[in-house]
Amino acid sequence: MQVTSESTIKGLKKLSEWQKLFAKPEGELYDKLVEIYGNDAEFIAQRTSVWQDALNNAAEFYGADDEVFLSRAGGRINLLGMHVDHRGGHVNPISIGDVIYVVKPRSDDVVVMRNSDEKFPERQFSIRDLLPNEKVTDWDVWTMAEFRKRQEEGTAADWSNYVRAPIVYLQFLLTDEGGNFKPALRGMEVFVHGALPIAAGLSSSSAIVVGMADAILNVNGVEVTQSEYIDLCAIGEWYVGTRGGGGDHAAIKYCQSNHIGHLGSHPLTVDVAPFPDTHAVILCNSHVTANKTAGAHNFYNSRVACYEIGMMLFKKRCPEFGSKITHWRDMQPQLIGADDATVLEALKCLPDPISREDILAELPEERERLDKIFASHDEPENGYEVRRVCLYGVSECLRSSMVPERLEAGDIDGFGEIISVAHDGDRVSVMNGGDRVRIENHLSDDDYDQLIANLRSGDEEKARDAALWLQPGGYNASVDEIDELVDLALQVEGVAGAGLTGAGLGGCMIVLVEKAHAQKAVDLLTENYYKARGLEPAARICIPTGGANVLDLGA
Repeated sequence: MQVTSESTIKGLKKLSEWQKLFAKPEGELYDKLVEIYGNDAEFIAQRTSVWQDALNNAAEFYGADDEVFLSRAGGRINLLGMHVDHRGGHVNPISIGDVIYVVKPRSDDVVVMRNSDEKFPERQFSIRDLLPNEKVTDWDVWTMAEFRKRQEEGTAADWSNYVRAPIVYLQFLLTDEGGNFKPALRGMEVFVHGALPIAAGLSSSSAIVVGMADAILNVNGVEVTQSEYIDLCAIGEWYVGTRGGGGDHAAIKYCQSNHIGHLGSHPLTVDVAPFPDTHAVILCNSHVTANKTAGAHNFYNSRVACYEIGMMLFKKRCPEFGSKITHWRDMQPQLIGADDATVLEALKCLPDPISREDILAELPEERERLDKIFASHDEPENGYEVRRVCLYGVSECLRSSMVPERLEAGDIDGFGEIISVAHDGDRVSVMNGGDRVRIENHLSDDDYDQLIANLRSGDEEKARDAALWLQPGGYNASVDEIDELVDLALQVEGVAGAGLTGAGLGGCMIVLVEKAHAQKAVDLLTENYYKARGLEPAARICIPTGGANVLDLGA
């Protein structure tokens, strides 16, 4: 991390000058828009109107001669690699849509936040007031304590927490052991104009985090590496109260137009593969709200806890493999020099479920670490479903690593199959006799033994069906409505795969479909899901856009 100077602020122009440029984009500006949105003139015109709306709305608060810079961040649709970025797995996303930021630097440390959506009221804060006078020694413990305070005050769900997150973490990083800011960050006024559905599983909240990271770095002339950038966003977002990885932030930042990202973590790696021009992605909003700062908080953090607890137990119960792995991604057969059957034998050692009392009894040496994990959520009523969650994690890491190979081979149906299998790991219901019924995706010891026997049977068909990547596990982050949308989509000719996208408990699902059949799929979902429920139709064909950045015409 390198701090330069305020003179390095990129993209500063008078507000009126930006308005003139976007009234008729050409030259450098049009080239930048092509970089973000691809070479479709009609699509660029649609997105240009979003920028114009942002600038015109910002003019209510800024003067025509005020110098501002512009940045944007999209939402992300993760096509494969759900819930595993923090386990070292790959995510395979595309970026869509826009959240536009009109930013005016300040000379003091005050941050003023305004939003074009009236649901998000104006907020402001002093960066100095975000941190105590003494140095924070443990970011994890401190942010959880701050979250608990906000819960008691009734402010845990306030949108401004996502603005604060990367700013307070950056200032934390730029604080010496005596609690002195080195340097103290300058503030800014930020006008946010969003064109993404909120709480729909598209990481609209992470788009705010990424946009604010870009803005605060630019205002203060701070330069960071790719890895430092993702840590700034992902670890910074712990301030909000959730504990996740940086996959969403990496996707929002580093995706490219007309490509699928293939993003690894621990360490961060960034690759892309061309999106198949024969197919389209349909995004369907279930209209079931997924709100991380309200009722779903316990679910998300308890699932991450299953991964953490599972790893501790695995290292103790199965040391011959536990000593070789740091993340669940490392348990892939090709990485540990084993076959699928051996991996399943090892995973069989994990419990499902297990109570906090039993966890502490088996892992007394991990008491301090476990207490920190337990503090992030309430104990699940039926115990921690460790084995099914960890099987999901191992197999999803394997599935997500297969994407480039399938795409490079032109096996789009094979890619779609992986998406559908992954959804079965999130699935909570299926149709049975005209009714939706809950499913039980727990594998017993006998189930594991049968899979292992089939893999070693010499029967090619049995072995194929028992392959590790085809075992969905049980993360169970879907809802009945998402499962119904998936089931409806899979009935349409030309659909290669369908599944949940995002953190779950509502939000959106995606459909990978041949372009020739895309509208047919949209029509079927509209008729049989949205109209059948009296809901506003919300299935749309998406075009992959570029990653987040400050709009700098001189770059």
